[in-house]
Amino acid sequence: MKKILITIISISFLFTSCKQEGKTTKTKDDNQTIQSLSDSTEEVEPSEAICLLDKLSVRETPNAKGKWITSMSLGEKVIFTGAETTDSISKKQYYKVKLVDGKEGWTRSSFLVVDGKVGVMLAEVSIYKRPDLLTKTENKYSPMDIIAVISTQDEWINVKGKRADGKYIEEGWIKSSNISENPVDIATAKFAITALSKESMTDRIEALQEIVNNSDLATSSFIGVLNEKIKDYKEKNSVKLDPPSDI
Repeated sequence: MKKILITIISISFLFTSCKQEGKTTKTKDDNQTIQSLSDSTEEVEPSEAICLLDKLSVRETPNAKGKWITSMSLGEKVIFTGAETTDSISKKQYYKVKLVDGKEGWTRSSFLVVDGKVGVMLAEVSIYKRPDLLTKTENKYSPMDIIAVISTQDEWINVKGKRADGKYIEEGWIKSSNISENPVDIATAKFAITALSKESMTDRIEALQEIVNNSDLATSSFIGVLNEKIKDYKEKNSVKLDPPSDI
């Protein structure tokens, strides 16, 4: 009887041990592995991307304290290498990009549009929530606003970019007839935006004059507009410099 009891106890212990071995137990090492996987860099196929912020930094590491490599221009085309990651501290997402000169580094994903095309507004343009005339908003793009084209639908274009009168990068729909994808128009608009931001009227005139005198930009749709702006500034500057005489 004693032998039978010992046998039963042994079988019971063996069964319990096997059952516990079959269970999945999370250890400290397992948690570290899961954390490591969640922090790892994801990769997809390389593709073209458009920069939506002027002087956007490119850094050696994907965080705000990473060593600065260079900066990108508004409307510049770069290659998104497919590598992306999220900074564990700021929780901001970063993309790894390659510039035309071969430089590579990390930049904020929220200021890039992947698989998009760059364009510039030719006139004041109403923005719609959806490709439907009934969804018109109060916001408008101004002439020479540089944006990224995300997709098209019939005569409509889904765009993303910052308005001249806006504070943030926005997304919406516009009519396709109001945009130019000509590289000369885009470059002219980019330089004009910088020129018009000059503090003094004299500096603005000088910067705009440099643009219209640049033979590489002579075919731009905006040259006539810039010449009118120069004329207007000169007239205002003349009045400002020549106060009325006391007679």
